[in-house]
Amino acid sequence: SGPFASASTMIVRLLLLLVVSCEAVRSTRRAVIGGGAAAAVASSPIRRAGAFDNAIPEYASYVDKAKRRGTPPKDLGVLKRTINEQSIDADPVTFSGLRGCDGKPNCFSTTGDSLLEDRILTGVDTLISPWRPPADDPAPFKTLASAVKEYKPGQSFIDGGGFAVVKETDSYLYVQFEALKKGYIDDVEFAMAGGREQGIQVRSSSRVGQTDFGVNAIRLNAIAASLRAKGWAIDEITPKTHQDYFYAADDARDQTFDKDRRKGTEMENGRMDRPAIG
Repeated sequence: SGPFASASTMIVRLLLLLVVSCEAVRSTRRAVIGGGAAAAVASSPIRRAGAFDNAIPEYASYVDKAKRRGTPPKDLGVLKRTINEQSIDADPVTFSGLRGCDGKPNCFSTTGDSLLEDRILTGVDTLISPWRPPADDPAPFKTLASAVKEYKPGQSFIDGGGFAVVKETDSYLYVQFEALKKGYIDDVEFAMAGGREQGIQVRSSSRVGQTDFGVNAIRLNAIAASLRAKGWAIDEITPKTHQDYFYAADDARDQTFDKDRRKGTEMENGRMDRPAIG
C-alpha cells in the first residue's frame, strides 16, 4: 500500500492544484472583463434619464433613449481671462469675465479677441457684444434672470428637453438647456462682472459636436427679444453678423438624416444649392 498510496495522494493533490488554478484564472478573467466594462460605462457619455422638469410633452417619446450630455468645460464662471495674446496688432487685455469660444460654429461669447482677423485664425467668428440694460432699470440682472426663466422650451423647435438653473447669484447666472431627442446639453452663462455701463457678459455654447444647427443663435435671440421689449440694447445674431456660423448651421441641416433639424428654417421645404461635381 505504501508506493501506491503515495502515488494516489500525489495525483489527488495535483488535481486539486489544477482545479484551484483554473478557478483563479476564471476569477481573474471575470475581474478583468468586469473592470473593463465598468470603465467603459464610467467613460461613456451616454446616459438614460429624464429631462428637466419643464421639458415639452413630446419628450415622453424619447425618455428611454440614450442621451449624450457631454462634459462641461472646467473653467466656467467669472474668472481671469486674457484676450489678444497671439495678436500682432492688438495688445493683450486681462479682465474678469466668462469663457470665450474655441472657434467651432456652436458657441457665442462676449469674450474674444478684439480683431476679426485674430478671431478667425481658430475658426469662425463667435464674438457678440455685451447686452446693455436701459438706464431706468433699477435691477437689470434680476430683469435678465426673469427673462431667462420665462424662456419657453421647444420654441423654434429647440431645447425640447427643457432647462434648469444650475447657479444663480446677484451677478451671475448659469443655466443648462437640453435637446429633445439625444439630450445634448448646452451651457449658458450671464454675468455682470464690471459696472453697469459695461453691460452683461453672455456665453451660450454646445458641449458636443462641431456645429449646433443654429441652436445657440436661436436661443440667445429669443431671450434677447424679450429684453429688447423692455428697452435693452442687444444686437441680433444674424447671417450678416456671423456669416460663417450660419453657413455651417445650414450645411449641417442640409446633410443631416434628421429632418426635424430643418423644421422652422428655410430648408424645411428646400435644400442648399451645391455645385455639381464632374
